[in-house]
Amino acid sequence: MSNCQSPKVSIVLPTYNGSKYIRQSIDSCLNQTFKDFELIIIDDCSTDNTSEIIKSYTDPRIRYIRNQQNQRLPRSLNIGFEQARGKYLTWTSDDNIYAAQAIEKMLNFLVEHQYEFVFCDYYTFDYDNLQQATLVRLPSIVAFDKINPIRACFLYTRNVKEVTGDYDPEKELGEDYEYWIRVSLKFTMNHYSEPLYYYRVHKAQLYSSRFWEVEVVKLLVRLQYSITDMNEITRQFTELIAQKRKLFPCLNRTLTRYLCFKQIYKMLLDFKTGQIDFLTVKQDLHSFIDSRFIKILIFSVFGLLTRNSSGNFTIQSETEKQKENR
Repeated sequence: MSNCQSPKVSIVLPTYNGSKYIRQSIDSCLNQTFKDFELIIIDDCSTDNTSEIIKSYTDPRIRYIRNQQNQRLPRSLNIGFEQARGKYLTWTSDDNIYAAQAIEKMLNFLVEHQYEFVFCDYYTFDYDNLQQATLVRLPSIVAFDKINPIRACFLYTRNVKEVTGDYDPEKELGEDYEYWIRVSLKFTMNHYSEPLYYYRVHKAQLYSSRFWEVEVVKLLVRLQYSITDMNEITRQFTELIAQKRKLFPCLNRTLTRYLCFKQIYKMLLDFKTGQIDFLTVKQDLHSFIDSRFIKILIFSVFGLLTRNSSGNFTIQSETEKQKENR
């Protein structure tokens, strides 16, 4: 049974207006086969009935904290972990679901092998369609150059938290990705190849509703930690701009790379060399992404594109245009 004063595991559950799914998330925690844990729920000033749902539970393992002001996800996580008393730590989302043996199996894996960090496979499912969940197998080799390889189900020792520190509020929307990179610099991150988590895909989730912002943060984090070099990150940013505009994707990709590479490279170089900070370059890049498409479209209509004899589109360089004007 749980020791409420000194539980072995602390689960932090941050939430904001999570009333639609939070009961399923809480129940999946309380129904764990491993019982010696505390569930710390951080309510970030929800305006729906999230608070009433949480207060309806009488389980003594639940500790409910409501922020007096909206703190956003990274700070809410830090608030939760500041209150955590467990030797082992994790966090979950208000719309996802643990498998019943998740904590028990991850904890046994850590203890048996004397590891400090474990992450495991999981299922994805759409909205409430849990019966048609899709298995996601994660690679055992941890690499951060393309994706977040840890994903959503993990457990680690208090030592990991004490060495790594807090989640960075500046990295909001990529706070976990950046945190795992910092963890990987000090600890081995071990893969447990069994699905122990159900990850819900829906339009209201942060990754779906703020996809472009998430991607910008992830690319900047890769650059900050030198996971990817300047040229490749710049290329990936031009790809991101092109992806945002679905009309003529191949044409957009070529135009964006042709017109925007130097400007993006300069912004990233200023960030990499410390001339501008993370929040400034993030804002500048968002403004750039949102403003350049109109100019690209205008240029494409009024002269940057011509038809060659075969009817294909080609880009004229400045040198070619000068030759034509002679």
